[in-house]
Amino acid sequence: MNTLQLVNLPVQLTCKISDVTEIGRMVDEFVEYYKNANSEEFSCRILLPRHLKSNPDVKRLGATIQTQIMLSLKKNKLIANLRDIRYIHDEDNYGWLLLNPKMAEKLQVL
Repeated sequence: MNTLQLVNLPVQLTCKISDVTEIGRMVDEFVEYYKNANSEEFSCRILLPRHLKSNPDVKRLGATIQTQIMLSLKKNKLIANLRDIRYIHDEDNYGWLLLNPKMAEKLQVL
């Protein structure tokens, strides 16, 4: 799987996070989309900044997002059926795809 394929993958929801304060709104939007989406076609891209002071800051931001998503799904009595793929999206952003596992499998075949 090459990065260009991931960057150009059409997704149904894209969220760009640049600060911890934006996580709550993004998680609410994600969960609402997850509730209403056709599970076979579920696809979401989260863009995280590459310009933070240090790599651990970005990892902490990603871990916080992941924890909040899982807690919110559980709170809403939703079962997480997701596969995540992390990659470098462009010079300013890391990319994080959250996909239906069948969609992720198709990507690896291509």
